[in-house]
Amino acid sequence: MNKIYLFTILFLSVFTVTAQRGSGLGYGIQGGLQFNSAILPDIAINNDINSVLAGDDVAKGTPQWADLTTNYKLGGFAKYDHGFGFGLVEVSYTTATIKKDINFTTSDFWGNIDVTLATLKEKYAYLDFSLSYNVYLSDKIYFGLGASPALLLSNSGDQDPNKTDFRVLSGLGYNLNDKMALSIRAELGLSEVYEGSYIHHLMIPVTFHYSL
Repeated sequence: MNKIYLFTILFLSVFTVTAQRGSGLGYGIQGGLQFNSAILPDIAINNDINSVLAGDDVAKGTPQWADLTTNYKLGGFAKYDHGFGFGLVEVSYTTATIKKDINFTTSDFWGNIDVTLATLKEKYAYLDFSLSYNVYLSDKIYFGLGASPALLLSNSGDQDPNKTDFRVLSGLGYNLNDKMALSIRAELGLSEVYEGSYIHHLMIPVTFHYSL
């Protein structure tokens, strides 16, 4: 992961120097809601959720989704617009929650019974460095692809998540006017939230951008 952050710093340096030579450099602030879920393994294969979070072996099984939760992100951005599209660098404080009731079905004399084995609810805060390139589909609408390395700032619970999270992202944006834009995108974590857990973040930020 050290290489990722070295690349990020290098990218930011080159981006800033290049942008300053042109007239398309812009800065701004941003914030918005972030809807979070996660890709979870088939926990029933390993009935101890605490052992899964601690990194014990668990078969992948059939992936399932964590519950959808609402969080937020706040930060700033720099972009270099050259007409056809623009490069975008964002630095944001981002919160995330993974929540899921882990259930299994057992049988007794009266039939099948659904039992809640454990409730998973963990909260996280990250410092995200999002890098993307966005292409104009029209005067107002743009489409972007990129990546987002992130540093873990804090977390709830006794478990020890990975200190870095690397995500790929894709989304659409709409320019409300010369100063304001609204974007929605999907970010999928390629890194496991906990080593060996097969748990990956899924984030859907809806962000308001204001150019200064």
